Amino acid sequence: MKNGPSPLRQRSTSPRARSLTARTSCPSIANKQMVEIARALTVEAKVVIFDEPTASLTDAEKTVLFEVIEDLRSQGVAIVYISHRMEEIFRITDCITVLRDGEVRGTLVTAETGEDEITQLMIGRKLDLSRNRTRAQIGEVALEIRGLTCGRLFKDISFEVRRGEVVGFYGLVGAGRTEIAETLFGLRTPTAGDIVLDGKPVRIDNPIDAIARGISLVPEDRKGQGLVLGMNCRDNMTLPQIDGMAGGPFMNERAEADIFETYRERLAIKTPGWRQMVGNLSGGNQQKIVIGKWLSMHPRVLIVDEPTRGIDVGSKAEIHRLIRDLAAQGMAVIVISSEMPEILHVSDRVIAMFQGKIIRTFEIGEVTEENLVQAISGLKPTD
Repeated sequence: MKNGPSPLRQRSTSPRARSLTARTSCPSIANKQMVEIARALTVEAKVVIFDEPTASLTDAEKTVLFEVIEDLRSQGVAIVYISHRMEEIFRITDCITVLRDGEVRGTLVTAETGEDEITQLMIGRKLDLSRNRTRAQIGEVALEIRGLTCGRLFKDISFEVRRGEVVGFYGLVGAGRTEIAETLFGLRTPTAGDIVLDGKPVRIDNPIDAIARGISLVPEDRKGQGLVLGMNCRDNMTLPQIDGMAGGPFMNERAEADIFETYRERLAIKTPGWRQMVGNLSGGNQQKIVIGKWLSMHPRVLIVDEPTRGIDVGSKAEIHRLIRDLAAQGMAVIVISSEMPEILHVSDRVIAMFQGKIIRTFEIGEVTEENLVQAISGLKPTD
């Protein structure tokens, strides 16, 4: 090896690499991700493996990362890039190896293939991402938020969600979307405003209050907040209702098993059985366990934060379909996502946020990529 600092070590002190660690005081998922990436740049290596590195990064942070990767390639470093995001795969790779169910399904030259071929290799069939734009039967207002404020995180938030409706929240990281969800679920205390359920003002001081009132939250960090990775699938799914599962000093295992099997079948969860540790499941099946856990509580309002982060395209389509089916059954659904195609695909209305404020609310028929990006950037509409 040549004397002096390695290309990776040099890169770790460059302006681009320093920007990876410019913000570490707030332990958000995005900041943790950036720190992990920067840490990888400080060691001497001939091969660097990136596993879903952009799962929680902003577009600006992604740009920095891709520039760093390009620099590393030019310096002779081999890159293995693992991702479910097609646009990234086609942007930065030379060849693509597709795995399904633990087996290699094919290796293709990136310049000689396309998304349709890769998708078919991934899921074993052609993927249909279309959905009927005919809206489900929209009912009465299930949840109304009036002037909700939480310190400096978000201010004067007002919106409503009706039964049978999917309302999507879109914005840059730090816009306040997740913080609103956490406040509705009792994880944060609002400083002003009202939460109204079925026409009645309610006070939510903690998640127990939220669950009792029919509000459930599928969090953005499924491994850190949604699951106990060392616990089996059944116990993870029934955890929120553990008090109701107790029969004296023992758990009602029959009731637990019935709940697990019901949602295992309904959500098509792939697992050898309920005894499987949830940490051994794929990302898509882990997410289905989290969703099943909250669906088993029969919520009136379901909040889903980053529903398909880090999961394969087949599972993503299944979860999108599930969200629409839940709305069709009369549930009020809030979806928070950093992926514009996802928000446009599942939502009936889209709320655009910027720096803790709602900038604009779009009906799905009027929203475009252009006016949505304009809104989340804080720019005045030109249309």
